[in-house]
Amino acid sequence: MIAKTIAEQMDQTREMTRFYLSQLKAADPYEIHVINNKKINPIIWEIGHLAVTQNWLVMYLCKGPSERISWAKTFGMGSSPTSNKEDYPPYDEVWNMFKHIHQKSIHFVSELSDKDLLKTIDKDLFFLR
Repeated sequence: MIAKTIAEQMDQTREMTRFYLSQLKAADPYEIHVINNKKINPIIWEIGHLAVTQNWLVMYLCKGPSERISWAKTFGMGSSPTSNKEDYPPYDEVWNMFKHIHQKSIHFVSELSDKDLLKTIDKDLFFLR
């Protein structure tokens, strides 16, 4: 029961993300915008980063069936977003992986038992140091 609630919350959060992304449909997904003198990552980078991060945090760390994403380093921690379209995989490929990883994560999390949810993560969480 708890796992299903967590999965539902994850899904509602993603729906909100998709709503905001839908408001940006007319924008160039490769452009780095500047707002109040601060650079904002390109839309494609944000989508790719969400896909790679969800795959790592939910699927890999929780020992689920994570995906091997050939372009993960393009969007992972320490990567540098660019406005050069050639630096990225095709937009549709990134968007489809974003949706696929989310659906796979929702299914995986919703099937976890209460005992599974109590297990500790035995991977190095170096980014929290």
